[in-house]
Amino acid sequence: MVHFDYNDGNYSIDFDTGQMTVYDFDNSCYFWYMFDLAGLWTQGVGWIQFEPDADKRKKFMDYYFETVLEGYRSETVLEDAMLDQLPLFIQVTLMEAIVDAFEVLLNNGEEPEVDEELSYLIKCLEDDIPYKGFFHDIYSWEAPFEYEKRTV
Repeated sequence: MVHFDYNDGNYSIDFDTGQMTVYDFDNSCYFWYMFDLAGLWTQGVGWIQFEPDADKRKKFMDYYFETVLEGYRSETVLEDAMLDQLPLFIQVTLMEAIVDAFEVLLNNGEEPEVDEELSYLIKCLEDDIPYKGFFHDIYSWEAPFEYEKRTV
């Protein structure tokens, strides 16, 4: 059983005791643990998204994810071989976000429109750019996770 929406907005920490409280389980389902971890990774980029240096972003994300794994492994057994699949599961979170965006638009009776953020996610999937493009030339720290198709 995974949370399916495990991110900074769905838990709180008591800094006096270190106790963590997780909430918002309405999307919980049976799935791979790696999906939750990939979701935490993709949400964690918000802490460093405006850093212009990709190497500094990478160093921060490595530290952030090591911290996440330490906490996760204190409650759940997770094989190292599964961690090798993190880029794949990040791509799965992107697919889920794209499908969800279109589902919301259609359920609201709106004409589907692809904005810069959705274009960015689609581009990362189409071109198989790992880690949500966060360490790739496609990424702009000035306009994080936005992509406009450019005509020549």
